[in-house]
Amino acid sequence: MSQNKSFLDGLNASGGASTGNQQVVVKLLVSNAIAGSVIGKAGANIEQLQRSSGAHIQLSRSGEFYPRTSDRVLLLSGSLHSVLTAIFLILEKISRDSNTKRQASGNENPSSVPTEEEVKLALSRRLCGLLIGHGGQTVRDFINDSGATIRVQSLSELIPIDHERTITVSGVRDKVLRAVALVLNTLSMHDQYASYMETTLQLATNQGVVLPPRPQVSKNELSGVRAKLSLYLPDEDVGAILGKRGQNLVEIQQSSKVTIRISNRSEMDPETNEREVTLSGTYGALRLAEAMIAERLIQSRNRMQVRDGEDHNGHAGEFHHNKMYLGQRRYNNSRNNNPVNNNVVNNNPVNNNVVNNIPVNNIPVNNNVVNLPESSN
Repeated sequence: MSQNKSFLDGLNASGGASTGNQQVVVKLLVSNAIAGSVIGKAGANIEQLQRSSGAHIQLSRSGEFYPRTSDRVLLLSGSLHSVLTAIFLILEKISRDSNTKRQASGNENPSSVPTEEEVKLALSRRLCGLLIGHGGQTVRDFINDSGATIRVQSLSELIPIDHERTITVSGVRDKVLRAVALVLNTLSMHDQYASYMETTLQLATNQGVVLPPRPQVSKNELSGVRAKLSLYLPDEDVGAILGKRGQNLVEIQQSSKVTIRISNRSEMDPETNEREVTLSGTYGALRLAEAMIAERLIQSRNRMQVRDGEDHNGHAGEFHHNKMYLGQRRYNNSRNNNPVNNNVVNNNPVNNNVVNNIPVNNIPVNNNVVNLPESSN
């Protein structure tokens, strides 16, 4: 794809230096019709796309949709250059198919106005925060540079069990691809993205491209009852719950609205090296928090398997075939426990700003509407 060079040119000014050789992973959401176009008869198209682009392409099975949508998941991995090439070829295939259908319906006069195209990505909430930047500045820079419209899903559209947000990039093809290049190049420079890529590819291999959603907390007579839950986990597993600088712990508490206390190492059982993790909140909230903790442990243990090439089993939790079995746990009904942590991430919505007459690669962009979401930690 000769145009790739122009999409990557000047990234050192907007998103850091790039050769196009850095490894990236991107999760795209596509309609069932587009998925069929990508696959082709007996998988012929997807094989050709992989050969032509050099990217590895995985598609969710028929009937497997991204949570709470009717979209299938298209996972692309490889060098930044190869992934951009794959996206270009996919957009080109969609355009050709659309023109063929239009001609078949009797409309053989294509419009002279360039067709707007759209690419929708799904990304972890934390990485989306990196792309948005302080007060929306980073994503605003991407819009000014590319000329595309970029919309990051608002936090108000999410529910507590959503661990990803969508990023919708729209505009004419060159601008869309430039925007995607800026996004992926910026992500590739963050340590968190390397961990995200590793986990995403490992889970895709073991569980499929579409991961099962976190279990919804069912309504029952106990949902609103105050309770405590005690988990006894090996010391090495506690790090997965805490995360870097305690970020995982904060996210779990804020999403599930529970209070979590982790015993100090000085209180650790010397025989089992287990530490007590105590969750306080409503019964329904505890179930959600427990599911989120199990998910963090799965991701952590998958990473350890990739690094060490072997299973890592703890005393309190055993990991077999990507299923987590938490060990000893204890529920205690309590009306006098610590109050539920109701901290809310402060968001600064920046909506409906209009960028006028901004030169993008020497092309003026007029009336490009900027729809910026809230900032996210």
